[in-house]
Amino acid sequence: MRILHCIPSMGGGGAERHLACLAAGLIQMGWEVHVALLSGGPNLDRLQASGATIHQMSCTNNYDPGIAWQLRRILHTIRPVLTQTWLPQMDILGGILSLMSGVPWILSEQSSELAYPPSIKSRVRALMARKASAIIANSVSGRMYWQKQIADKVPQYVIPNTVPVEEIEQSIPASLAELGIEPHQRVILYAGRFSPEKNLDNLLTALWQVIEQTGAVAVLCGDGPLRLDVAQRIQAHGFAGRIMLPGYVPALWSWMKRADVFVLISFFEGRPNTVLEAMACDLPLVVSDIPAHREILDEHSALLVNPHELAAIAAAIMSVLEAPEAAACRAQTARAQMSQWSIPAIARQYTQVYQEVLARHTQSGPTQGRMV
Repeated sequence: MRILHCIPSMGGGGAERHLACLAAGLIQMGWEVHVALLSGGPNLDRLQASGATIHQMSCTNNYDPGIAWQLRRILHTIRPVLTQTWLPQMDILGGILSLMSGVPWILSEQSSELAYPPSIKSRVRALMARKASAIIANSVSGRMYWQKQIADKVPQYVIPNTVPVEEIEQSIPASLAELGIEPHQRVILYAGRFSPEKNLDNLLTALWQVIEQTGAVAVLCGDGPLRLDVAQRIQAHGFAGRIMLPGYVPALWSWMKRADVFVLISFFEGRPNTVLEAMACDLPLVVSDIPAHREILDEHSALLVNPHELAAIAAAIMSVLEAPEAAACRAQTARAQMSQWSIPAIARQYTQVYQEVLARHTQSGPTQGRMV
C-alpha cells in the first residue's frame, strides 16, 4: 500500500518532525511511504532514517510553476493509493494534482483558527478542502476551524502528533558548560519558532524579572523572523550572558533533561511538539492557558497562565524554581500520558483513517468521519 506525503521542506517545525516520526511508524505497519519535498532541513535525517523514499524537487521559489510539473510526474510514476499533504502550500498544490489524478487526498491540519488570518491563500485552501477525502487535525481546535469552514462536508478526524518516547527515554542530560552555565545554576528553557504567535515580548519581560530575582539563566532555542530582534533586546537590556540563543538545537531532549522549567506562552498552537517532548522528559511546564494546551494539560500537570499577564507569567516561573517538589509532581502527572502518543499508537490511528478513506473511495460514497 503506497502513500505519498507532500510537504514543502523538512525544516525544524512541528509538522516536519511529526511526519518524520510518523513515516517510521507507517513503514513498520507495512505501508510504502514516499515523501515529496522542495528542500531539506533539520528533520531530513530523521526522515531518511525512517526508510521512506524521498523525492526532492527543485525550484527557484515557492511559486515556481515547475513544482507542479515535478509533483505531477511523481504522482504518475509511483501511483500512490492516496496522498496526504502538509502545510498550506502543499495542501493547495498537492490537493489539486491529487484530484486531477483521481487519487484520494487527505489534508493535514497542524494549527488552529488564529493561524489563518483572512488571505487569498487561506480562502483557496478552504475551497480546496471541500474536495478532500478527509481532514486529519492534530488537535480539537484544528478540527473546530474546519467545522467553521466546511461543517461536515468532509470527514474530519483528530489524531495527536507522535512522540518518540523510547528515543527520549534513552537520551541523557546535556552538559551546558559550553554556554558558560554552571552546574548549580537553574535553567529556564524555551524551544520554538521566533515568530509573533509565540509571545516572545512578554516572555522576555517575564524572564528579566525572574533572572534578576533568582540568578537563573534562560536558554531560548529555535530560529525565525524575530530572532534578530530578540537578540538585540537581550543585548540592550544587559542580559547577553543570562539569556542565550543557541539557535536550532538537534539534541533538544538532552537540554530538556538538564533544564528546571520549560516555558511556552504562545497565543495559539496546534499540537505543540515541544510541550509533548518536555512532558516525556519529566520537565515541569509553564504554558499559556489556551485550548491547545488545555487538551493535554490541566492544573495537576502544569502551571497554566494568561499569556497577556506579565506578572502571572513571571510568578509561575518563580513558583517552579522555588517549589521544585511540587513542580516535579506535576511533571510526573504529565509524563503518565505519554504512552498514548507513541509512534506505534499514532501510526495505528493513521492506518485506520487511511483504510476508511480507501474503503469510501472504492465504494464512491463518502460517509461521516469520526473522532479518533
